[in-house]
Order: sequence, then structure tokens, then C-alpha cells
Amino acid sequence: MAVSIPEELRAFGITSKEFVEKKRGLAKSAETEVNDSDVIWELFQDLTKKALSYEMLQMLFWNMAIFKDKLGQNSFEYQQKSHKSRLLDLEQKGKTKVKINATGCSASCRKMHNLVLPLEKALQNLPVPNPKCEATLYSANTWCTSIYLVAKESEKESPKLPLAVENVPELPPLVKSIKNNESDSADETAERDSEQTEDNTMGWAIATLTLCLGLGLLFFSPWAGGLLVAWSIPFFPPLMLRLRRSLPFLKHRWERWSLLGIGFLLALLLLLLTQLADREKNTSSTKSAIPPYEVLLIEDQSSSTRSRLRVSIVAPEALTARDRARVAMNAAKQIQASQVSDDPDNPQYEYVSVVLEASTKSAGQGYALAEAEYAPDGRGQQGIMSEDPDNQWKWNVSSSKARVNPDDTNSLQNVKGTLETFLKQ
Repeated sequence: MAVSIPEELRAFGITSKEFVEKKRGLAKSAETEVNDSDVIWELFQDLTKKALSYEMLQMLFWNMAIFKDKLGQNSFEYQQKSHKSRLLDLEQKGKTKVKINATGCSASCRKMHNLVLPLEKALQNLPVPNPKCEATLYSANTWCTSIYLVAKESEKESPKLPLAVENVPELPPLVKSIKNNESDSADETAERDSEQTEDNTMGWAIATLTLCLGLGLLFFSPWAGGLLVAWSIPFFPPLMLRLRRSLPFLKHRWERWSLLGIGFLLALLLLLLTQLADREKNTSSTKSAIPPYEVLLIEDQSSSTRSRLRVSIVAPEALTARDRARVAMNAAKQIQASQVSDDPDNPQYEYVSVVLEASTKSAGQGYALAEAEYAPDGRGQQGIMSEDPDNQWKWNVSSSKARVNPDDTNSLQNVKGTLETFLKQ
């Protein structure tokens, strides 16, 4: 049966078979039962004895520090070994100065941010990791995230350098290997770095594209756009790196992109639901905006100078002054577009007057709830016969806000004289 071993060990080529063999070997020499943590630690120790470069030692000690921190143990010594390995690797590559980067670390570490010091001095004092750092990772023990960067030759050394730490640990000697092995290791490292760079570049590109799409979607659906913007933020590489430490399932690329795809689907679904809701709302609003009406009388009142049409309608559902005015205006436009005058040269009526009656029985008796005069050419009722600016209008609308009971004579009497100007333009 395959044994589950940490990804950190699998990355260095340790197999389940090697794990089982190591556990059996430890069990023979131990009087008590050997637990998996002890086996994992011994495998790490074996790897440090086989390291071919300081770069490999740096990664090994860093993973060992993480492993101890997960167990709730103090990992500071192995953090020191990892950083010292990095400095020795830089020294082998001909670097002479380093700069401390404490971005995102604790307040005490940020005091050393951007300090430039000779590489030899950094190896001697080893100020990073900082023993006074208050940052943590998995446990309550110190986990310093400050790092050494290569300083440019033009950068001046800081006048005041950090004090040396009390104990600088020693590193195991590197294993001497033939040139081919070193070349293979370099090729593998270059390939791994290339893959990491490609993954990082793709992460920035896709997260930025998602953010831009979300911002564009805000104009069509604020909810869908806001969701996509919020969903894109954790996928930017710096934040995703932190999430991958606490959420193991995000370590694989396809799982991360699948999760991002779910965000796209949710935003699309929200957009469709928003558009559907708006369409239903608009349809409902259109249907209920103007009450229906019934035509009682259409009478041609044309003269030699202007074609006119007078119309009487009823609309029992129009109960407010606004609804009464709108239903009369709507009737005027619809009837003007549908009726044909006797003048063959000008078949459409130039002036339409619509009176909204209080009831069918009282039609023509002066109980008007609204009156809409409509002149599409903007010349009012008189047309060319009048140059008075007061008669030059397209709409002249009046309506009443009186409450009326069509079957009550007293109620009808109260309607007379209640028309007020609603629109004249």
C-alpha cells in the first residue's frame, strides 16, 4: 500500500518505497515504535548529506523549517541554515553585496528594510532571520519572512549594520560530484525556475484579465461585475502564494484555474438572472404604465384651413390626475396615427382633441376628467390662422384629480371645473 508522504519530500525524489524502508530501518534500532514524523525528519537529514549545491541546501533547510513549524516546534535554526545557504550560493556566484528585504514582515524586521551590507558581513552576523521577529506561520513560534536580495554594485553600504546574532549554525559539507551530475542538477533547476516563471506570468495575466472583465461588467450588472472583481483578487500570484500555504488543494495549477472558472460561471449566471429580472420588470412596467381606454365617439370637426378630430373616451382604471392625462395623450397619438381625414392631400389629422369622460352615461355633459389636445405640427388648434405664440404648441393637456363615482350625480357634479393644466408644450 502506497504511503502518503509530504509534497516537500516528493519534490526531492523521495518515494513511498524509500519511506517504508527508512521506517523499517529505524524500527530495528529503536526500542519504541517509530512514528511517521521521525521517519520524515530522518529522510530530510539524509538529503542534506547528499546535497550537491548550496541552492539545494537552501531549499532543503527551508522545507525542514516549515515541517518543524507545522509540528509546533521551534524552526529558527533551520531558517538560519536556509538563509546562510543562500548567502554561500550567492558568494559562489561572485556576488559581493546583499540587501535586506523585510516587506510584509514584523515591525522589528522592517527596521532593517533596504539595509545594504557586504556579503561577508552578512555571513558573519546573519541578521536574517531576525531572532526578534514577531511574525508566525503555522505555530506560535517565530517565522521570519525577511530575505536577502542581491544588491547592485552602485548601491552604497549602510553605515549602521545590524548586530550579529549569538549563534550562527554550521552547515554540512557539500557532496562532491562529477561534472555531469552538476550539469543535470543545473538543468533541472533551470527547468523548474522556467516553469515557475511561466506559471507566475500566466497567473498575473489571467488574474488581470479577470479583473478587467469584472470592471467592464459593472456597467451591465453591478452584482455580476462586483463578484468577478472580488473573485479575481485572490488569484494574483502574491496572494495565491499565501493561500496555497493554508489550502493544499490550490497547489496544482488545474485546480486553481478550475476555481477561477467557477467564478466566471457564477458571474455569468448572475448577469443572466439580472438581465431576465430587468426584462420582466420592464415588461410589467410597460403593461401597467398606461391604463386601457375605450373610445365612445369620434367626430370630424375639420375646417377649410385645418383638419380636426374630436374623440371621447372612458378609462375606469385611470384614477389619478397623472394617469388620466397620460391615457388621454396616449389615445390622441394612437387615434391620430390610425384615422384618415377626407383631405387626400393631407390624409392625417393635423389636430386631435381627446376628452376623457367621467362615465359612459354622462358623456358629452361636461364631466371631463382629462382633455388632451394634440397637434403634431406644433401649430396648436388654429394652425396657420394664428401667429400668437400662445397658440403654437404640440400638446395642451389638462387633467383632474377629483374622485368620482359614475353612478352618483353629486359626485359627477364635483368634477366640473376641476381640470388643471398638466402639460403645454
